[in-house]
Amino acid sequence: MRISPSAVIVRDLLQLLFYELEVQVHRSNFELLSMKIHYLLFPTLSLSAALPAAEAPIAPSSVRVVGVSLLGSGCPAGSADVQIDATKTLMEVTFSEYIVQTGPGTKASDWRKNCKLTLNMAFDQGFQFSTFATEMMGFAQIPGGAKGMCTNVFDFTGVQGDATTVISLPGEREGAFSLKSDPDIISWSPCRSQTAIMNMNTWCNISPTQKQALIAVDRISGKITVLISIQWRRC
Repeated sequence: MRISPSAVIVRDLLQLLFYELEVQVHRSNFELLSMKIHYLLFPTLSLSAALPAAEAPIAPSSVRVVGVSLLGSGCPAGSADVQIDATKTLMEVTFSEYIVQTGPGTKASDWRKNCKLTLNMAFDQGFQFSTFATEMMGFAQIPGGAKGMCTNVFDFTGVQGDATTVISLPGEREGAFSLKSDPDIISWSPCRSQTAIMNMNTWCNISPTQKQALIAVDRISGKITVLISIQWRRC
């Protein structure tokens, strides 16, 4: 049977149409397969691309320590220093003459040392802050059966409540230490003010006092360092 020219044209057009449809189906399946492979191979990257970027921590543009007073056996005049990092979220307090020791030849004043720092802080109005973690670094030589302990208590003048962190140094150990601690509660500075007075009372002791033991400044830096993490919020 002879096919007319018009029928040939229709046939060719239908073949072309079916070919295009087949190509589109294969292309869609390929794209779908590619997406599945991408998510299987790079799930974290795909998820992170879909999520918004994390916001920077809230902090005032200006934070200054405008006054420091020291009181205690662990911080004679001129032996402590306070610095705040550029992010306004980390405070560094260092002590250069903070030494606790027990054992033969020592006396009661050697067994426990303390220091109370009163920090007058100035910052942009509309903010308040709290301490939420501490890291203490120094040197310890504690024999078996003995234990050292360092406590840091933070509070704000005019605000009830305080935050306490405790660092434990059980024996037997000898060498540098770097230990972190979280506070038992969170205490915030007063609101609606551009200043706050933060009190930091720190003390270290060793027991029993008959054993020869030592908590002292790090032998490399020559200091006991307390890093205080600070968090801010708007009033």
